[in-house]
Amino acid sequence: MAFAFAREITSEVGAWMLKQFMKSVFILTIFLGQSLAEERPLVIRFSTQAPSDAEYFQSMLHFKQRVAAESNDKIRIDLSDSGKLYDSDKIAAAVSSGKVEIGMVNLTRYGQTIPVADAFSLPFMFSDKLVEIASRAPNSEIRHLIDEAILKRSGVRVLWWIPEGSFVLLAKGISVARPEALAGKTVRSSGPTSAATLRLCGGKPNEIPATEQPKAYESGGVEVGMTSITAVMARKLFRFMNTITLTNQAVLNDVVVVNESYWQSLSESQRTILKSAALIADKEAADSMVNFEDHAYKQLVEREGVKVVTLSQDELLLWRICSGDLLSGFIERAGVDGHRLMAAYANLLQDPCCNHPKTTSSAPR
Repeated sequence: MAFAFAREITSEVGAWMLKQFMKSVFILTIFLGQSLAEERPLVIRFSTQAPSDAEYFQSMLHFKQRVAAESNDKIRIDLSDSGKLYDSDKIAAAVSSGKVEIGMVNLTRYGQTIPVADAFSLPFMFSDKLVEIASRAPNSEIRHLIDEAILKRSGVRVLWWIPEGSFVLLAKGISVARPEALAGKTVRSSGPTSAATLRLCGGKPNEIPATEQPKAYESGGVEVGMTSITAVMARKLFRFMNTITLTNQAVLNDVVVVNESYWQSLSESQRTILKSAALIADKEAADSMVNFEDHAYKQLVEREGVKVVTLSQDELLLWRICSGDLLSGFIERAGVDGHRLMAAYANLLQDPCCNHPKTTSSAPR
């Protein structure tokens, strides 16, 4: 009897010890799981159509590096270049829907649904270099209006801007300095305003994603290309189109945007790191364009044998005349935002930064 009692006691003690052991294992598992979760870095996907060796890719690469350094590798930017994740015409929708957290989007991509975002495509509004630079500066009222409209209507927050420089017209062996040279020709376009310009001036616009330009030019899918000088150099488009006409009618800008819902889900410290790196990236992207265009034209002429054509005053007047109706149509489509932007533009022209004789690129003539 005493033996049975002792065995019962031993069994109860064993069960209690086993129970306590299992509790300890459970608590340890939770602790280790939390520790591993805390150590696991936050990975943010970033989609861009820019080639990795392009000048305008560098601010994105350095953004990635700064974020990693400032966060001690607790935030990692998974940067996909060359449209590997999403092509240029898909990135805006991908970021808005949350399929990817960050993306680089050309402002013209927002132009269809947010007319004010396409303002830089308006003919000759920003052809003055100092006006163009001031209008896209971080403290610019024009830039603020565009950023605000994109956030409100697309659900994405602009982190920084990346200028691509002036629109140029590419062709094989012919100058398009006079609008009538476009008559009946298919022309690669980007955004509703550039398409409208081409249509008014005699061309047949054909919207083609940035990454598909080389194929379109090589195959003869379009006869003339409208693109930025940055794209010409990044994608080596001079291999297919050996004559570049500088109309100086408009400029292209990209914006790096983040999904707003995702942005709000981040901690304050995470947002601070990203904002700080974006501010530096914005300045870097702007600074890189200061001499880029003139150097690019020089390289095209001297190394690649490209013919660069600039407009005479008479030719410039012809382009102004054929595209003259676009401004009123833009203001009507853009509504209140359009009127606010034009008021900001008028104020800018009175600012000491921009109240001066016109300044344009000093490209070879």
